[in-house]
Amino acid sequence: MTSHCGQTPSKPVKIVLVNPPSPPEFRVSRGLMGGFGMAVNPGLLYPPIELAHVASVLEAAGHQVVIHDSDAADTDVDGALAAIVAESPGFVCLDSSSTSLDQDRTLAQRVRRALKVPVALLGSQVTYAPESIFEGGGEGAEVDAIVRGEPEFTVRELVERVAAGRDLAGVAGLSWRRPNGEIVHEPEREKIEHLDELPLPARHLLDNQAYRFPGVEGAITTVKSSRGCPLNCSFCGYTLAQGLRFRFRSPEHVLRELVDLYRVHGVRHVIFRDPIFTTRKDRVAAICDGIIAEKLDLEWQCETAVKTLDEGLIAKMAKAGCRHISLGVESGNAEIQKKHCGNKLSDLDKAEEVFKACRRHGIETRAFCMIGFPEETSSMADETLRLVERFDPDQVQFCAVTAYPGTPLHKMLRGTREFDHASMTGFQALEGNEHMSAAEIEAKIREGYRRFYLRPRRIARELRHPGRLAGKVARYFTLFRRRA
Repeated sequence: MTSHCGQTPSKPVKIVLVNPPSPPEFRVSRGLMGGFGMAVNPGLLYPPIELAHVASVLEAAGHQVVIHDSDAADTDVDGALAAIVAESPGFVCLDSSSTSLDQDRTLAQRVRRALKVPVALLGSQVTYAPESIFEGGGEGAEVDAIVRGEPEFTVRELVERVAAGRDLAGVAGLSWRRPNGEIVHEPEREKIEHLDELPLPARHLLDNQAYRFPGVEGAITTVKSSRGCPLNCSFCGYTLAQGLRFRFRSPEHVLRELVDLYRVHGVRHVIFRDPIFTTRKDRVAAICDGIIAEKLDLEWQCETAVKTLDEGLIAKMAKAGCRHISLGVESGNAEIQKKHCGNKLSDLDKAEEVFKACRRHGIETRAFCMIGFPEETSSMADETLRLVERFDPDQVQFCAVTAYPGTPLHKMLRGTREFDHASMTGFQALEGNEHMSAAEIEAKIREGYRRFYLRPRRIARELRHPGRLAGKVARYFTLFRRRA
């Protein structure tokens, strides 16, 4: 192990990393939307893979780590608090999301009061809006520190300071409060240059059989084989969390993880969580060759952009077990595509052929679409609805355009206005634009779902999978549920 991940602490610390419970109204998957989180189908439960990466770095440094995943354990805030306190840790770090932040903060405060140990929060919302977290003081404080950006090495250094009884001055990537109440925002931490130096995520700390995906039989897990995205879409949180530069793990390193999860943990279904999985086609081809050579009977899916696929790669991916690809469509309007969406669909005929090629090779597709861009009119939104009907993917997802803190879109729209982070579910429109009200944007999203799924040919296809259809219907009726 390199010195980056194998430092010896002055004394080991017992650490609890926490994925807090979802709000009662809907399930939140905190790793989505670049760590801002998103309300999801209640039948979807991803592992807190970011915490597993942090845990592996901490274990390599000699610490004892526990991961408490409240959703996997089916615990509410009271149950989560009891489970954390029972571990008697010396340090606690909680993940967070925009829409669950008020509840996450409440749990953090209760943990801090109960244990009298340092408590930290991580996640994109707190990274880009840290000031709102440091309220009160002393017993009333919610957290001692906020971990900004890529968390692995920042959490490790934070724990080393806790172990040595030192203050947090100079820990890059950290915001913290001095005893006199002063809030200190340390400089940003550089992104991890060589991802192969990271140990494999600590799946032995997770209940790997608990995680699931709608329509998939058996346990699933997630894998992050790269970080960063060069497209810089105006709304995207992934570039904030991971940067614009594409950083990738080698095919050999990714294969080590796939072999581990398959042969050690018995998981057969994988969702790659890379923003654009096929950015480097040669790397993906090598991963596919490795899956085949290792005889890993995996079924897997990924997210990517149409412009980074061709039929040869699609065929190789299918042979290696790829069963589903989610593709960013975002908007059917050419100007919005150029201004906000990385111009992913510069050639609509080629894009349509990619969807057809996936079907020819037995790979299901999902189109990600968005409604409510700043300049978007109702007729522009209709271009998106027509385009997705033309592409005819197996599934479609419509989201309300959301100005997450730190994104270019946020800078365009926000000004001095304050948005309610609890409304950042991915499906609620926080406010309208100059052409459509928030209610009209949400109505257009509902119209998009109805138009796509109620076509006669579409209904016939959906009826072949009644269980999956029931899940889609349930999700439709929970998309716009408000927090209490």
